[in-house]
Amino acid sequence: MNSRLKQAGKKIVELMGAIPIMNELNFRFQQIWSLRKNKTYKQPLKRFVFPTDRALFNTFQLDHKKYYEDGLLAAEEMIDWGGIKTMQQPVVLDWGCGTGRVIRHIPYLKKEAICYGADIDCNIIQWCRQSIESVYFDCIEHQTLPYPSNYFHMVYGISVLTHIPHTLTQNWVNELNRVLLPNGIAILSTHGTQYFQQLSQQQQMQLHNEGAFTNSFKQAGHRSLTTYHTASHLIAMLQKHFSIVQCWEGKQHPEKMGGQDCWVIKKIIPATNGNRD
Repeated sequence: MNSRLKQAGKKIVELMGAIPIMNELNFRFQQIWSLRKNKTYKQPLKRFVFPTDRALFNTFQLDHKKYYEDGLLAAEEMIDWGGIKTMQQPVVLDWGCGTGRVIRHIPYLKKEAICYGADIDCNIIQWCRQSIESVYFDCIEHQTLPYPSNYFHMVYGISVLTHIPHTLTQNWVNELNRVLLPNGIAILSTHGTQYFQQLSQQQQMQLHNEGAFTNSFKQAGHRSLTTYHTASHLIAMLQKHFSIVQCWEGKQHPEKMGGQDCWVIKKIIPATNGNRD
């Protein structure tokens, strides 16, 4: 009931055109609340450059401890789940990297890795280029990744499909298939059953009828734009290009991806024509 009331309140605020005001008030409250804690935490990490409060608020949480430690843990998990721990010079992409929370740790955990980060927010990408070493950062434009085909050993997108309209999901699945090497690994997260309670009954009916549902928002990539996928619908989109290595359902495994469904998938090697002339 609380989640439904929250969604109803959010809808009323949206209809009133007050979302920018509410976002700003929320930001200022979190900034004041976390000021002392963040200042204390980052004192020993003098050489580590943290993003601005605004960038942290827009892309993750305004919490330096979580930014650093959760990012490090996620980087360790990506290396493990992606199977690149013993690989020589793996090429890795953080798709939707934001402020580089995860990818910035990988060059130190896996020194031979060649690391890239890409995001649609070109201002954040510029900050990443200036502030984070040993990672190449690129801006995503025209719904296409700026990389050649068959290039990456591993691509991961943490909470990316969750903020892209579901009508574009297949496009991005195809694009990930394009840039991955054969047998390359993609790691993705989606809003699964753990999050369905956030939707109204009518929205849940639409979700189950169509397999996906998006709460639209005018700004691309904004966290207020939220997409939900049923497992069966996502599997249907993946199966042409990928085999599923592992799937952790968020409701049963909240420790894996904070309650989101987590998908580890492998690019299928296209079958060759065995006919002889």
